[in-house]
Amino acid sequence: MTPVRFGTDGIRGVAGETITEELAAALGRALGSRYPGGTILIGRDTRESGERLSAALAAGVTAGGASPVDVGVIPTSGLAIITARDASIARAVAVTASHNPAEYNGLKVIARNGRKIPDDEERALEGEIERLLRDGAAAAMPRTTGDVAQANTAGAADASEFRQRYVAILAEAASDVAARGPVKLRAVVDAAHGAGAPYALDALTLTGAEVIPFAMGDGAINDAVGATAPAALAHEVLRKSADLGIALDGDADRCVAVDGSGTVVDGDVLIALIALDRRARGLAGSDRVVATVLTNSGVERALAAAGIRLVRTPVGDRHIAEALDGASEGFGGEKSGHLLFAERAPTGDGLLSAIELIALIARSGRSLATLASEIPLDPQIQVAVRVPQGGAERLLADPALTAAIRAATPALEASGGRLLVRASGTEPLLRVMAEGPDAELVRRAVDAVTAAAEALLRGR
Repeated sequence: MTPVRFGTDGIRGVAGETITEELAAALGRALGSRYPGGTILIGRDTRESGERLSAALAAGVTAGGASPVDVGVIPTSGLAIITARDASIARAVAVTASHNPAEYNGLKVIARNGRKIPDDEERALEGEIERLLRDGAAAAMPRTTGDVAQANTAGAADASEFRQRYVAILAEAASDVAARGPVKLRAVVDAAHGAGAPYALDALTLTGAEVIPFAMGDGAINDAVGATAPAALAHEVLRKSADLGIALDGDADRCVAVDGSGTVVDGDVLIALIALDRRARGLAGSDRVVATVLTNSGVERALAAAGIRLVRTPVGDRHIAEALDGASEGFGGEKSGHLLFAERAPTGDGLLSAIELIALIARSGRSLATLASEIPLDPQIQVAVRVPQGGAERLLADPALTAAIRAATPALEASGGRLLVRASGTEPLLRVMAEGPDAELVRRAVDAVTAAAEALLRGR
């Protein structure tokens, strides 16, 4: 049996292989046993495997002694926001693989505070899930829609009510924008055929902007659309003569922007623009911004010039959320499009981020392209090397790769640059990032490290 392990964003893999109905049922039963009599909220994105996995999960929750409420398709962040605002919810589970391709799925457990569960709870759940799978208890549980509907005592009405809470939160944020004055923006919104599709058009229209829907659920999730493939959105922005394009990922917790010329705006630039706007408005906590080790050094310089301190965390929105923990107001984000507004939500939400971006552009009276041009970034290159499962950690421990990293680092650092090599937390990838003022040195460093990694992979 393959060991069960929670990664950066829960348990993730190919549906039907790593992520099975038996696994979902075992997780449900483990949660039900830990929180007997409690409510376990379940939501999902639009993957074909999602409904079956949700049904298995709900059956397991019931068998464990808790009450599942399956709210259906909802952004992971929507599930987190609802959970954080309702003390009756013991835990929530998002059935999603976020930005990964359609054949993937995953199980992400959300704590009462709307954030990732503690590491010690993950370890305990791993052990309990493995025990249930070994004993065959998960396979024996009912998983059909009918079985789950019978077990789910909360019923469809409660599930709908939970969804409406999220809709109301989006509506409140969007209406705040509209109340400040007319929003003369034409925006294309790409929902990646994902969890944001049922919510995006209505929510963003409430800002007063003219919203043009794109990839709203009539295709495969993340298939050449969305935050990880913004070229389709860029084309649509040009075709529709729009001022702005906004792309969500599969579970709608991130937001990527395209300007009116069809240029994808670097996520680090968005962090800087939002941070500077918040500082100019004198918002509480706006003298500090949280970002990750991947955030471009150009952002740090731009923020420092405005009296804003950049606090860096490891990669992953969970680390940004932890650094903002306890703040009633505050902002943080990462290059990939996760943007966190502490006063709005405990985690990043793509639609709330889109609303904030529309508001910023409307307030400025300038185009996104003009705003973005004022944030100069250092040349930065990121490369992902595909490896076997667990291979990234083995490569990082290999003396040959360590030597390549050591050899590439001094010249880069002497020029004011830096090199970062790490294992991906969600996919079997070794990620290499280099940046600095000298583009040629940046390229050489990345090429040297990736060549060493690929040579090691060929030799195995």
